[in-house]
Amino acid sequence: MDSISTAPRDQLLTELHRCASLGETAHVSRMVQGMRKLGLDSRNEQGWTALMLAARNGHVDVAKILLQNGCDPFLPNKSGQNSLDIAEFWDHTEVINLLRSDPQIKEVANKDLVNFFGLNPLDRQSHQRTNKQWIRDAMQAPTTTYILYRYLNPYIIPSEDSNGMFQYNLAAYSYKEISFALKEEASIIFLGVGPLHLPMNKDGDMQEKSSEGAWFAVDVTDIPSEDLQKIKPEAEMLPKRNRMALMLLSPADAGIIGQGRSMLAWHDRYKFCPTCGASTTTAEAGYKRVCTKEGCRSLNGVHNTCYPRLDPVVIMLVVSEDGKSILLGRKKGFPGKMYSCLAGFMEPGETIEDAVRRETKEESGIIVGKVQYHSSQPWPMPSQLMIGCIAKATTSKITVDEDELVDARWFTRHEVIEMLGSSGDLGSTRGGMFIPPGSAIAHQLIKHWAKMSPNL
Repeated sequence: MDSISTAPRDQLLTELHRCASLGETAHVSRMVQGMRKLGLDSRNEQGWTALMLAARNGHVDVAKILLQNGCDPFLPNKSGQNSLDIAEFWDHTEVINLLRSDPQIKEVANKDLVNFFGLNPLDRQSHQRTNKQWIRDAMQAPTTTYILYRYLNPYIIPSEDSNGMFQYNLAAYSYKEISFALKEEASIIFLGVGPLHLPMNKDGDMQEKSSEGAWFAVDVTDIPSEDLQKIKPEAEMLPKRNRMALMLLSPADAGIIGQGRSMLAWHDRYKFCPTCGASTTTAEAGYKRVCTKEGCRSLNGVHNTCYPRLDPVVIMLVVSEDGKSILLGRKKGFPGKMYSCLAGFMEPGETIEDAVRRETKEESGIIVGKVQYHSSQPWPMPSQLMIGCIAKATTSKITVDEDELVDARWFTRHEVIEMLGSSGDLGSTRGGMFIPPGSAIAHQLIKHWAKMSPNL
């Protein structure tokens, strides 16, 4: 035990992962007693924990020891798989039953899947948007959190989590810190009310004895960056033109930042009345734009032209007639050899099901019959709602629309599982091909099918 406790941390973790992979139960049992302070959930370079490795290789006794000592079954690897996902991929029945019986997993087993950008902890309190006095008071409250954007890029703070994994945290500002930037003409969006994100004041007193506060998004594009840097030197803008950087945010932070980004993008693009072309002003705490021209038709009755834009997009996993393969395609702008689900914008007067069938036929020539809803994902680039579906093909011959796709092909279950991640080596993919990361709804659709019985 002494030798275990005095060995270098990295060496201990490597040994724990090796023993978990090989099923060396007695050794794992001895190691966990001296490693709790080091973090049993520490991950290797591929993002795999000891529990994941035990699940991958079907070592139920090792998995039981790790769970009893507090290992987290929800942690994902870089492919977005948690321990239960991995056990199900490789059909290790005993480990599957063990994990499913864990109280943490049973608690959420019946909840709907929430995709990345969809986990927003804020209560939007839309009824307060027309209450101008409440909004003014909320803006100045010491419990209020402001998040800032420059050219739609949010300010964040780089850091590492307890396992040494790089991540971003949103940069939270108080009214006192940012009041100079809250100009009358600035875009200020009320996001909702939620958990406090601000630290204790330097004087040691909390802003108020409250567990909640209002949240606002502010466009500070016109404010000199030097002025903001003086307030919070550790804050920086999220890397430009790098959508993947958003995926390094926590799911809750990403949901809040996505809401603010979509709203500010709408204000940036729709400054004039779409009915008459006159300039507009903001209303309802940023959730409406009002035409300034007297007599404009948009001022009479209900007109959706003045409210935030949301673009519905269908994204579908097309399953072959026999259920043994799925259709994936490559667009021109995709990186490397990435393949993903087909997708396309819905059109007016079209159902979700018909949009799936039309887009699939247009892009690949495949005819689709039955369509089932899976889950959805807000996508703030700038304001799409991805509607995920599983579609059953009735034909198999692919005819690629070269204006839409570079390639499209059928992938077997074995090929898909290899692309999702094999034996803890996430670089081991079929011919260098890969699919989008776990933060993309396409990944969740593909993983859902990979976990299904081939007979379904």
